[in-house]
Amino acid sequence: LSTSYVVGLATAFAILGAIAGWSGQNLQMVLQSSWTTGVIAVVFVILALPMFGLFELQLPTAWTSAVVRQTGRLGGTMGAAALLGFSSALIVGPCVTAPLAGALLYIAQTGDVLLGASALFALAIGKGLPLIALGTLGGGTLPRAGVWMKSVRSLFGFLLLASAIWVATPLLPPGIDLALWAVLLVGLASFTLTPTPSRGPALAAGRAVGAVALIYGAILMVGVAAGARDPLRPLAIFAGRGAAGQTQGELDFAQANSLPQLQKTIAAADGRHSLIYFTAEWCTTCRTIERAVLPDRGVRETLSEFQLVKADLTDFDEESALLTKQLGVVGPPTMLFFRGTREVPGTRLVGDISIESLTSSAHRSESR
Repeated sequence: LSTSYVVGLATAFAILGAIAGWSGQNLQMVLQSSWTTGVIAVVFVILALPMFGLFELQLPTAWTSAVVRQTGRLGGTMGAAALLGFSSALIVGPCVTAPLAGALLYIAQTGDVLLGASALFALAIGKGLPLIALGTLGGGTLPRAGVWMKSVRSLFGFLLLASAIWVATPLLPPGIDLALWAVLLVGLASFTLTPTPSRGPALAAGRAVGAVALIYGAILMVGVAAGARDPLRPLAIFAGRGAAGQTQGELDFAQANSLPQLQKTIAAADGRHSLIYFTAEWCTTCRTIERAVLPDRGVRETLSEFQLVKADLTDFDEESALLTKQLGVVGPPTMLFFRGTREVPGTRLVGDISIESLTSSAHRSESR
């Protein structure tokens, strides 16, 4: 019965994945928009607040009663369990909003219907495996309820708030994310260091985590006050490396939003290597690249001899569609490396582009 439920759930997810692969770029624009990212971050915050006992978050009683009545009429059959799993996709889907959005975005970039269906089917099967295990072994395998569940619940609340900060970072002004991480860590320290009657290794481990969180939260606050931007290196500015190794100024990109403009710009490079960067205002991943990757000193030095071209797909008109179709670009962020008028094989970058991947592709394009 539990396997039938999970397979029904996975079937609904597979249909969603197939739609994502079929719809392609239109879905990508929706998932990467600032509004979608902001809504996802707000959803994480709303899900976190009940974990601290501020209010209870549950489906309306009328909804759950209706589901119970409808499935109860079918009896305890595998068909009824599969139907319940299929309909539950609408309810449990928001529980995996962030990974689901990431999977849908990747599928939309590939435009592959079969990949979309199989990938989301696998995602649903994966998250249903614990249910199959518990349904098979029985409720006796679950730990007994107790006070410890409140601590676990609060821990998930902090994890949800951390997810909200991580999702919203591309939308925030530089440095604000550091301040939010600092506040979250100090809050975690306050929770774990609060006196409790419990004893044992769990208490010691919790207090150790709280002490580390408090220290790192204080370091982040110092970094914020000094103008740091990288939460992993908040004190780098004191080592004379500036804000995460960045230099002043911006890379100079020529604009080319149509195929004739791009051909003319590349021809003007006189045989030099060229980097074509596809971006858009609604692309939140592009904001991360432009804030944390392109300003890096190593990246700037690597690209200093390149002809830099930016193709803005914010207004996706006929010319933009022709440009992306001609170059085989599904959507932003995408980077193409050209030598003369031809793309260098094996150097294309799509999606979450890092400093390492960008410099590596640039070096490979120069060596070929």
